[in-house]
Amino acid sequence: MNTAVIYYGGFLSKSGGAFFHANNLANELKRLGWAVQVIALDSLPILFRYLPHLAAKIVNFFHAPSGFLFKAYLTKKLYQLFFSHKVSLRVFEDIYLSWNSSTTSITVLHAVWSDNLQAFSISQKRQKKFRKSEINLINQIAHPLVTVSNPYCKYIEEEHFNRNLTKKLGVVELGIDQSKFDRLGGAVRAKKSIVYCGALEARKNVSFLLDVYLKLYSSDSRYKLTIIGDGPERNKLEKFTKEHKLPVRFLGRLSNEEALAELHIHEIYVHTSVKESFSYSLLEAKMAGLVTCASAELQIPSEFIDIGFESFCVEDWCESIINIESNHNMFDGSKFTSENMTQATLALVKI
Repeated sequence: MNTAVIYYGGFLSKSGGAFFHANNLANELKRLGWAVQVIALDSLPILFRYLPHLAAKIVNFFHAPSGFLFKAYLTKKLYQLFFSHKVSLRVFEDIYLSWNSSTTSITVLHAVWSDNLQAFSISQKRQKKFRKSEINLINQIAHPLVTVSNPYCKYIEEEHFNRNLTKKLGVVELGIDQSKFDRLGGAVRAKKSIVYCGALEARKNVSFLLDVYLKLYSSDSRYKLTIIGDGPERNKLEKFTKEHKLPVRFLGRLSNEEALAELHIHEIYVHTSVKESFSYSLLEAKMAGLVTCASAELQIPSEFIDIGFESFCVEDWCESIINIESNHNMFDGSKFTSENMTQATLALVKI
């Protein structure tokens, strides 16, 4: 029997793109008859599982963003200590966790930290040094390295790392189990209903979403907004809605099934993130039949966005949302399946 270990650098309760990839890949490999283990910080003995985050917080307090490198290095060493047993395939969900060995392996670059520092005020000199560390990490990877979309691959190679990578990146686009959309049934969508699903953090720019909604609601109180997700900015966002008496529903973190059921009753999906490399949220919104609005500058498959914006101008976003037509919903997501993602991964490692 083929065996695989998938290494994920976070806690299972803090789900995101890397977690969903790990989970979807594990489920598909199991369907193919593999024995699969997903390793997360939860897998570590309790005395060790919080050490990486503690290291990140301490180092970042004095010298951000170096704490992220310390966190990843410590996580990798702990995984090597406790979970480096022999398997047919190792999948690393992060360039920072990856290590070279004789075991067949593949690393997935979902995003790099140097491209996701919106919550920090860091000098250009320190950012450049951090980016150089990432370049060195990537160039040292001896096995296949893939990222998650063609636009992000081009951006990382040509713009962000300025053609300084000697390691060639491949692309394996992410995929989802699409059968769950068939189980949702017909949609009865509330008119003028807007929904967002994702982390409540600086990169996601949800404060801008509330600025847009404030203007929409002021012009037409029939507009409704639902926010699915949690994160460090939730208190600030809830305070804004109370101060402006906005009827925003904060649902917190939901299971994937619960989130999809909620998406299905809305009309418009608004994604105000300033950075994405693929976006499961936008893919699922399209699969659920919503009209999607997002920045045109995101490095994701273009078919995920119905209405793309060249800037973050409240008036432009409001005008487009007010004038939305329902004929944007034709979408063929058949290539974004867990099966296609898994088969492409196995082909790269020649299994």
